[in-house]
Amino acid sequence: MPHRSESPETGLDHVVVVGGTPHDWLKMSGREWRQRLESVAVGAAAGGARWVSVLPHHGENFSSEDEDVFRTALLETTGVLSVESSSRRFMWKRDDRLTVIVDCNADGRMRFAHTIENLRKAGVDASSLTEESISEAVLAPATAEADLVVVIGPPDRIPKSLIWELAYSELVFLDIHWEDMISSHIELAIDDFNRRHRRFGGLDS
Repeated sequence: MPHRSESPETGLDHVVVVGGTPHDWLKMSGREWRQRLESVAVGAAAGGARWVSVLPHHGENFSSEDEDVFRTALLETTGVLSVESSSRRFMWKRDDRLTVIVDCNADGRMRFAHTIENLRKAGVDASSLTEESISEAVLAPATAEADLVVVIGPPDRIPKSLIWELAYSELVFLDIHWEDMISSHIELAIDDFNRRHRRFGGLDS
């Protein structure tokens, strides 16, 4: 099940990066996606994270056709990307130390409902569901709770793609455009995280 970070150095296992819309994502070429995944990986790895999840900030979810186009761009560019098609998640194992998860779902409520429905289809009885089992399904394949959520966008707008992560994670807002994000922005957010006294879901001041 996902655990809470116990790293003595940074207390950071899992970083979530939220930015752009599915429409913005679809406009990116395969090469641009490779660069974007590498940027978030480099920034998160500098802070000791083992997992990075990337989600849209808000917007309309992909149509089936758009999702096929997006999947093709990612697969052709990274080469080592595996797909969880039932949950719209893509996983790129960058190396033995860090894995990047790309989750296309821009609607947090739909994302949560889809997770519960998948558990039902898998034969999980509702009476046996616990916070831990739901967390494991929502965050999979990550094995750690999201310690830090880096929101690419204005500080007065909570991403619609998030629900579960808001209860535990620290939020850092970077008021920049999605297309301008580079690894140093992630490192800046991690520096902010490291200076904080954990408030488990609090906002930055």
